[in-house]
Amino acid sequence: MEPTFADFSVDEPHLGNAAVQYRRCTFRQNHLALDAGGDVALSFTADADADEDDDGCADIGEVTLKVTALVSKAGPSPGHAPMTVLVNGEPITSHLTVPGGGDLPQTCVFAVPGRWLRRSTNRLEVRSSLESRTELWLYRITLDPVYERGRSERAMAAAAAEQSVLRYTTRRKGSDADWEPQSTGSLVIHVDRGERSLPAQISWRSADGSESAVSFQSAMEDFHGYHRDPHGGLTEYRGRLSERWALQDGVGSAALHRFRTEEGWGGGWHRSGELRLLVDDSGTPVERITWRDQQGNSGSVAFEPGAGGFLGYYQRHNEGPIGYRGTAIADPQRAAQ
Repeated sequence: MEPTFADFSVDEPHLGNAAVQYRRCTFRQNHLALDAGGDVALSFTADADADEDDDGCADIGEVTLKVTALVSKAGPSPGHAPMTVLVNGEPITSHLTVPGGGDLPQTCVFAVPGRWLRRSTNRLEVRSSLESRTELWLYRITLDPVYERGRSERAMAAAAAEQSVLRYTTRRKGSDADWEPQSTGSLVIHVDRGERSLPAQISWRSADGSESAVSFQSAMEDFHGYHRDPHGGLTEYRGRLSERWALQDGVGSAALHRFRTEEGWGGGWHRSGELRLLVDDSGTPVERITWRDQQGNSGSVAFEPGAGGFLGYYQRHNEGPIGYRGTAIADPQRAAQ
């Protein structure tokens, strides 16, 4: 069974081994909102090599289904939007109240018997009850064979990371100031170690002495953090995603840093993959960047003068820290300019 997912955090959902149809649904910022009686139907294929029984079902073993959703609130109180989930007409759950009170999306996990699946097209339906008084917000759906845990989630994250250059309109304010309606600038970021994972947090120090640190919403729609100016003044720092695109489409006038890298462990240095870094909030060169990605990996690098190289560390999720160093890769096009 191929990685099977639907990511509704973007207006054109990211899909894997799937096609979707909607009824009484509206895209809202980073989720799909289902009205009372609304439903989402996801069509997918199972294992083409599996044998079918007389009813056309292919027993490929148990499949794990994850549905991430929440029930929107009714003012300050929990809302009411019972959820029903079916696979090929068989009920996985009926009139389930998604827990959490509507504050945060919750991932509901279900077991789907393999005998319910067909070698040809299968149909998964997520329905909001006709009795719903608020909306059912749907964020993502994944299906995986029981012994291939998290494979579709990783594939979904990799699909999202293909558009890895992100531009935000930004606003800043002091502790006693009100938010101004207009933007005060922009931030362009790109962090890529070849692991196909977007950043969850990033901080940096610029050559003029200013510092910033921000944390991103999971769908990268916005960020929240702080900025310290060269004189020590602190402001709250927020951003809203305005554009995102793939790296091969360029970065405009921003300064993209590319490095050949080595990792230090076991008493020596070992060749690693290319590192690409871009943080541009004012056009001022960056001296240091620290980040953590959505897989839980983290790193921090300090640049040599002119960003000819860097020294730092890297730490993969659930592993110890290792040394990290790099040498700049010349960009012939930029050098010609």
